Amino acid sequence: MMAGKVVKRLGIPSVALLLMASVAPAHAESYSNLQSSGYKTSKLTRGASGSLGWYVSNGEKKFFCRMRATNAYVGKTGMVGFTSSGKQLSLDRKVYEQYAGGFDPSMPQLADLKAGRLNARSVGYCVPAK
Repeated sequence: MMAGKVVKRLGIPSVALLLMASVAPAHAESYSNLQSSGYKTSKLTRGASGSLGWYVSNGEKKFFCRMRATNAYVGKTGMVGFTSSGKQLSLDRKVYEQYAGGFDPSMPQLADLKAGRLNARSVGYCVPAK
């Protein structure tokens, strides 16, 4: 009953904005900002939550950046996809490219993701690591 009073008082758009803001991680940084500040990137690993991503540190501060990429090319003929839990699945690259309209130059190579050679599109938000 109390939730109904809050919605009536604030309005649906305000409540939606409040809920979205509460889901965003506190003290999140962008990978681009950290990288331009001289932070070094680790190899692909799992964070404390079990999510795939990379540790980014400068010696004093350390952040964990979640992987945002959902697919990656493997060499010249292969392709993998990632589930939300981080499991890696083989995909049929020919079928993907047939429906996607051809080669996607923005999709990363799996070897680059594993080695920590990233572009900002492949990385989600970065939160302080403990």
